Amino acid sequence: MTIKAFNKLKIYNALVTMIKKAILITKGEQREQIKVNLYCLENNILMFAIPNGANKSRRAAMLFKAEGLKAGIPDCFIPMPKGIYAGLFIEMKDKPKVLQSGKLSTSHTKVSPEQEQWLNELMNQGYYACVCYGSDEAIKVIDMYIKFKG
Repeated sequence: MTIKAFNKLKIYNALVTMIKKAILITKGEQREQIKVNLYCLENNILMFAIPNGANKSRRAAMLFKAEGLKAGIPDCFIPMPKGIYAGLFIEMKDKPKVLQSGKLSTSHTKVSPEQEQWLNELMNQGYYACVCYGSDEAIKVIDMYIKFKG
């Protein structure tokens, strides 16, 4: 193993360790998205997050908006053309929770009008764009997308 390959492996292992720790200390949609990131990293799938929903100070929010931050942009992007699609956008949502009453809590799983608008526009622009409820669903979509031949 070359020094370059060894250093790359050290960085990879450190990143995987950090991501696994993040999974333990987070919950909800954030945890689900971190699991998707880990899956992509371990399977050599190029993916990046678009941190629109991150808590920011007023000043930081203003600067991000000035740079082009837009409300409703999906959370994850896989820049891999497949068939008729230019890439894959995923809007992550937490899995609905089952309440003690037996009903589903969907308060954190609703798609906003801005998100809906962006998903539709991205599809019109030639991307595959969808909403996934939890990491398991997102991973299934990613696997189907990667195998897509059309």
